[in-house]
Amino acid sequence: MKEPGTSKKVVILGAGRRGMGMAKQLITDGKDVVILDNSFERVEMAVSKLDCLGVLGNGTDIDKLTEAGVEQAEAFIAVTNSDEINLVSCGLVSSSFPNTKTVAAIRSLIYTGSGGLKEGLLGIDYIVNPNAETARSIFAIIEQGVNGNLLAFSNSKLLLYNFYIEKNSTYVGTTVSEMRSKLNAEFVIASIKRRGQVLVPSGETTIQAEDTLSIIAESQEVTDILKTVGKLQKRPNNMVLVGASRITRALLNRMSPAMRSKVTIVDQDPEVCKEFSERFREILVIKADITDEDIMAEEQLGSYDLLIALTDNDELNIITASYAKRIGIMRSMALIKQNNNYSRMASYLGIDVVISTTDTTVESLLRYLRGSNVSSVHSLFNGQLEVYEFIIHADSEMCGKQLKDINMRKKAIVAGITNNEGKSFIPNGNSTLNEGDTVVVAALRQATEFIQKLFG
Repeated sequence: MKEPGTSKKVVILGAGRRGMGMAKQLITDGKDVVILDNSFERVEMAVSKLDCLGVLGNGTDIDKLTEAGVEQAEAFIAVTNSDEINLVSCGLVSSSFPNTKTVAAIRSLIYTGSGGLKEGLLGIDYIVNPNAETARSIFAIIEQGVNGNLLAFSNSKLLLYNFYIEKNSTYVGTTVSEMRSKLNAEFVIASIKRRGQVLVPSGETTIQAEDTLSIIAESQEVTDILKTVGKLQKRPNNMVLVGASRITRALLNRMSPAMRSKVTIVDQDPEVCKEFSERFREILVIKADITDEDIMAEEQLGSYDLLIALTDNDELNIITASYAKRIGIMRSMALIKQNNNYSRMASYLGIDVVISTTDTTVESLLRYLRGSNVSSVHSLFNGQLEVYEFIIHADSEMCGKQLKDINMRKKAIVAGITNNEGKSFIPNGNSTLNEGDTVVVAALRQATEFIQKLFG
């Protein structure tokens, strides 16, 4: 990895969904963002909606790259809809401006191979495959029992669970400390979302009706908590995947043969069906149009535990996932590729989880840009809270310190530690951060730059 510089400028090539999503996050992080795009309308929209500069031009034009200020930039991020443009532009930047980090979104495995980025490919520092990232997220959600309120981390057994407090809950009026005693479990309430605002609580904070608590605990403790409150969901036993897409293929590649044997795929393209049935011998492939009103009944799809709608049509995915719940399928997921606004509709339509390719790609890119010691990062409550997984290096300022000696200005909390032996636990003030530890830190958005410097 290139040595980090002092520049706060980031140049983004592509003002589409991913480019705008990246820009929004980076601007909030305090970066100076320049968006480069060959569409006048997209550049105008970016400049009008975001606090950024816009440059009209092609990313493969060295003069336009120079005009955008790539030479002085900390990073250049290529997220157009063309793999070739992303590769060539990053190659140009890498060869012409070697001190600028280069990052590219590449869909085709022709360039990267199934194992990811090829060593030294055009000098690009980091490549993310949107299909692979989306499949990874879907697989993790399946493993967690398709609970839309659960988030996992990369290097620990800790989970984050968003727990909504009903008006008649027995926890209303209790303090955070009292709730921990009632549940008889080891956990940290990392944040409370209350009337649209997020706060980092203390042990004396009183829980109110309609609060959403972000609870972080070891996976078995989360399971015990969910059992206690009656919200435990088991991993689905059999599932139907609607749409034999690239993401479907990437998801199946992550599954074991035993897991694939419980999978059924529905697609209306005969060639695609043949390809999948030959590639994945364990699965059942049904050639059919999912919009046919009889197909659900004829194939007894209502008996499945989970339906995941993975076509390239957002509207079809939302409708299919919603209808699945109406005919008796226990849980459903929908893939969103074009319009993230559908995510807000999901809960009203009975859909358990919506996965956005834009969000998963942006998260992967941000994880890289925020440093080699950040193994995962989750953004919650419309960006008001960020939860990081930091790896403590020997030269870190935090290495060897006890938590009680770290002043996080009441804007953040160390919610969990995983040591070198892989043991995850909830820390206290006397816990010491050691080299190789993985630390889960929840921080309010306004404190993220401070926290990144503290643990960087």
